Amino acid sequence: MTTTFRETIKWRTQYMQRQWEFSQWEGREYTDALYEKNGKIARITLNRPEKRNALNDKMFEDMLAGLHQANDDPEVRVVIIKGAGIGFCSGHELSSPVGEESPPVHPSLKPTIRDFYGLERRRCSKHEHLFHFPKPTIAQVHGRCVGAGEAISASCDFTIAAEDSVFGVRGFTALPLGFSCYVGAWPAGSHKLRAGHLRPERTGLDMARIGAVNKAVPLDQIEEEVEKWAQAVLLIAAEPLAIQKELINGIQDITGMGASWRTHYEGHIGLQWVKFRKDEVSFYKAKKDSGLKGFLDDRATHTSGPGH
Repeated sequence: MTTTFRETIKWRTQYMQRQWEFSQWEGREYTDALYEKNGKIARITLNRPEKRNALNDKMFEDMLAGLHQANDDPEVRVVIIKGAGIGFCSGHELSSPVGEESPPVHPSLKPTIRDFYGLERRRCSKHEHLFHFPKPTIAQVHGRCVGAGEAISASCDFTIAAEDSVFGVRGFTALPLGFSCYVGAWPAGSHKLRAGHLRPERTGLDMARIGAVNKAVPLDQIEEEVEKWAQAVLLIAAEPLAIQKELINGIQDITGMGASWRTHYEGHIGLQWVKFRKDEVSFYKAKKDSGLKGFLDDRATHTSGPGH
């Protein structure tokens, strides 16, 4: 079927328009991420428990709308992000239909590399939006924390994890995603976190021991521990804290944080743009041919290394 110029323009603008939706919080009905405020503390709960809190566009929009609401409320001083159900977040929603989660660019549109890059910047910049949020943020992690969920955790100022929580996912990569690809280990000591740790999964206790999260506690103590950290943040004067956070973020950007984010986009583009050889695993082709589970099984057979 021939794709008209009008259809191409409509597709290219669709996700640009949706990205602005997260700033509209007044009168919003939160569904895929919930917002609640208790005094000076706001809580955003990723709320797709039946999908292990997999991130679709609506969840991103609700989460970021909650951040905007917290930022616009002068009483709110700290934001906690957590997950409903048995885990924090299972990463991007890979099995959703078109319209729920930003899809790869359809070949019928004859996309250029600029189209891919523009899409990935619009999609992945949501993590940067969280990272540069002007008020302190705390990730409260339990259960699985995978892929883009790890990016959310690492983009928060603090992460408190349950000791038995799991970061990374077996069968998807030989490297633990959270503290090798995302910002949680940047910049000091990141080489120490990667070197000698070629394992696809790590528990919250492991992550605390190597410094990739701030603290790990038993699951039944995590609410109390996160509340304790939030109350400690509230003791710090808000304005100097905001300035200090921006200063730290600026230093990280000067030392290469911005370039690190760009390579994140390029990694996504590699999944979509590169023409794989027959003996290489192409995510989108394998998913189309054998489904998501088939892809993960196939990827697992191609992945070897410590921890397998």
